[in-house]
Amino acid sequence: MSDLFQQESPLVQIELGEPRGNAPHIEEKPFRGYINLRGRAEHTGFIAGVLKVLGVEAPTQANTVIEAGENRIYWLGPDEWLIVTPAGQQDRVKQDLLAALDAVFSSVVDNSSGLTMIHITGANAGALIATDCPLDLHPREFKPGQSAQTRLAKAGMTIAPLADGAGFELIIRRSFADYLLLWLQDAALAFE
Repeated sequence: MSDLFQQESPLVQIELGEPRGNAPHIEEKPFRGYINLRGRAEHTGFIAGVLKVLGVEAPTQANTVIEAGENRIYWLGPDEWLIVTPAGQQDRVKQDLLAALDAVFSSVVDNSSGLTMIHITGANAGALIATDCPLDLHPREFKPGQSAQTRLAKAGMTIAPLADGAGFELIIRRSFADYLLLWLQDAALAFE
């Protein structure tokens, strides 16, 4: 019996070629898991539950992202985080969090079907994004370990520098993915 539901990238129809000239490399990282976590960061039960499942406490410093094994945890607000998991791991992480936080005021929601990730790398990655993003992306101002919620070409996104400093990862809504990728490809022509 065939599977009626086939997972498909929101960018399946768009061809991502190799960059030309000095154009940045644009690559979708499809099928990651995205879990929205809400709770009180100062509550000992919440801290213990997150630590038990993820091996680290949720970051409490504004606009940061931390590595937690194969997962990344983005601070979105004083009581909100986004956990990005490898493909196919979101159900396990969600269920483990629900069990660990059962008696704690919290919310754990799987948003995997509504988000996707794009990596933009290369020498001109920051310049491409800065074409229509209000953030100062210079490495002295926006370093690995930091994140921000902002916009690019009128599309909301969460952005973070990659750990190696070679570019940026953008988390965007699935409904804006094709628009934003086409916009990025068009803007990248200026760097060829």
